[in-house]
Amino acid sequence: MIKSVVFFSALVVATSALFAVVPATAKPLSRILAQSPLSPADFDTMRAAEAALYEHANVKVGSSVKWSNPQTRSYGVVKVTAKQGACVSLAHTAHPNGGAATANVSRRFCQEASGKWLLSQ
Repeated sequence: MIKSVVFFSALVVATSALFAVVPATAKPLSRILAQSPLSPADFDTMRAAEAALYEHANVKVGSSVKWSNPQTRSYGVVKVTAKQGACVSLAHTAHPNGGAATANVSRRFCQEASGKWLLSQ
């Protein structure tokens, strides 16, 4: 399970990537999340899909996992875009609230010697 520190970092990176076109002004995390088209439950589902990929010992570039949240009708797919050493790069394509519009998020996780996976980008 991803620790709360990793969860917080992942959430900040994901919401930041979703709002990269918004002018750079300081906003509290609560406001960023409130303006996100994805719910906290959507992010939880996305993280579970990520973990299913990066925790798999022999995951290959191109592998993907679909996810959906019936409560919000949001759905998407996360795909392995690169592997380098102990790191895996992932790309999300999400459809908030079941709509045709997409939110795209790229993230990279690296495994420490202890076996713990950390968000690195």
